[in-house]
Amino acid sequence: MKYRSRTDILASILDSVNNIEGAGITTIMYKSFLSHYQLKKYMAIMLKNDLIRFDDERRIYKITDKGIRFLQLFTHMNELVGVNKDQ
Repeated sequence: MKYRSRTDILASILDSVNNIEGAGITTIMYKSFLSHYQLKKYMAIMLKNDLIRFDDERRIYKITDKGIRFLQLFTHMNELVGVNKDQ
């Protein structure tokens, strides 16, 4: 796998939880291709910056409005500079 920037990893995590149900930690790990240790570090940053939230009752992570906005801007920036995931 190609080197990913921190921003790429954050977007990958957000994309993993960007659905109505949210996602558990294991699902996010597999979809983002991260170890548990790496994921915990990134999740702490994202929780602190209100990009995701944790639902204690269902024990899942959900994307926030701020996280959705981050993902939209990330996608738009990649389109502007012509970044292609196949490269």
